[in-house]
Amino acid sequence: MLAATHAAFSTALYLGGAAVFEYPTDPVTWAVAVLFSFMPYIDIPTSKVGRPLFFISVPLEKRFGHRTITHSILGVGVLAALASPLCFWAVLGGYWSHIQIDMANIRGVDLFWPSPIRVVMPGKVRFRLEVGSKAEIIVLCSLLVFCVGLHQILRDFDIAYDEFVKVQGQNWHTLELKAIDNLTLEHIECTCPVLGAWQSGLIVEYHGQARSVGKSQLHHNLYPVDAVLIEGEPLRVISQRVDMKGRSLRWLVENLKANHGYYLLGELHIDADKVVDVTQLEAYYPVSWSGAKVRLHYAKAEDLRDYLNLTAIRGEVVVQFWLRPGDEMVEMRLDGGA
Repeated sequence: MLAATHAAFSTALYLGGAAVFEYPTDPVTWAVAVLFSFMPYIDIPTSKVGRPLFFISVPLEKRFGHRTITHSILGVGVLAALASPLCFWAVLGGYWSHIQIDMANIRGVDLFWPSPIRVVMPGKVRFRLEVGSKAEIIVLCSLLVFCVGLHQILRDFDIAYDEFVKVQGQNWHTLELKAIDNLTLEHIECTCPVLGAWQSGLIVEYHGQARSVGKSQLHHNLYPVDAVLIEGEPLRVISQRVDMKGRSLRWLVENLKANHGYYLLGELHIDADKVVDVTQLEAYYPVSWSGAKVRLHYAKAEDLRDYLNLTAIRGEVVVQFWLRPGDEMVEMRLDGGA
């Protein structure tokens, strides 16, 4: 097969696997998969892989010939033993993609080398592909169209949301996002830290403010056009509960001292006669109140400035510290109270 066909087929398997098994994609592992889809060509000294590795390719061609040991299960096993754990499946998947599509070649491959049995797919010769033929060009074009479609599917926001819900709290995550602000219609592009989930959408930090991303204009601030979830370093969350009975949010802000940034979550019950309805709870706000309840959801201290004088009849606030590997130990105290 042509090198372009091998690259397209390995890409189709890589993106198709991501769509089915929901693993995250990234340019590095994608490139590794494509690179190793060329590696079975190492048994040809004139190939792009064989030339720089002539000290391997020349003996391989003289001793075994083309599409034998490098296109066999034995060759896959040798590669598996040598592959780095870091990109193991990309290396193995890319290499196997070469062998799999070469089965569609007229000659097929010696998959069970040194057995002389050749594996072909499909069985009838007239349906198999000759290298560089019009039929292969049609297959190549079809693969390219298929890959473009898969790539667009994998950038769908619903996939990013489902991935995050399954693994939230385990790692830091960012969202590569293209979106439209539902209020201003501004087009936004960012790589935003993901804080949590909200109404079938995600809460991200954009320019220091928590914003919700989702497909409901009623519940979310930003409408996603294009989104990819990226997994980062391991995340460790340390939480501390603070009893707010008889205390105001001003007391919390002025007395909470810590050596790390933090988020505030919780629900406070206040005297309903002293407040009015100032927000719509359907939409996302880090701080909102309605009637006798005040809700904090990934709020920062600066988000509380319009609510500092509200005093709780009952309720508690959870202070969350998000730590990366190597961060110093959390030190927190509340001055002026227990």
